Amino acid sequence: MTTTTAFKPGRLIFPALMLVVGGGWQAFTGIAAISHGGYFVAPAGYAFELNIAAWGWVHLIVGVFAMAVGIALFSGRPAVRLLALILASASLIANFLWLPIEPGWSIAVIGLDVIVIWALATAGGDRA
Repeated sequence: MTTTTAFKPGRLIFPALMLVVGGGWQAFTGIAAISHGGYFVAPAGYAFELNIAAWGWVHLIVGVFAMAVGIALFSGRPAVRLLALILASASLIANFLWLPIEPGWSIAVIGLDVIVIWALATAGGDRA
């Protein structure tokens, strides 16, 4: 006997909202790094030596895309789910690289990204 699990679009509401919230946080971090770069200090000898403004642009772009994909995720389309997984993973990596510069904020967004990835990966779908 085979069972199929029907896809429930309601399971995407939580990761969509969290992607929008996490993208907003990341965009605010990017704006802060671009406009007030003196607030953030990169540690000496940091392996990924981009200036703070460049990191700000990275965070702003990833954040804006995350918010847009989070809003599009409400449609429930499989392609958007895949794009959301890729974007949440990119956000996780960007915040991991930002960790020495702003640890508290990075850990919060990394945690949110992990929750989004888990929620998207376990949202269900057609299974044989």
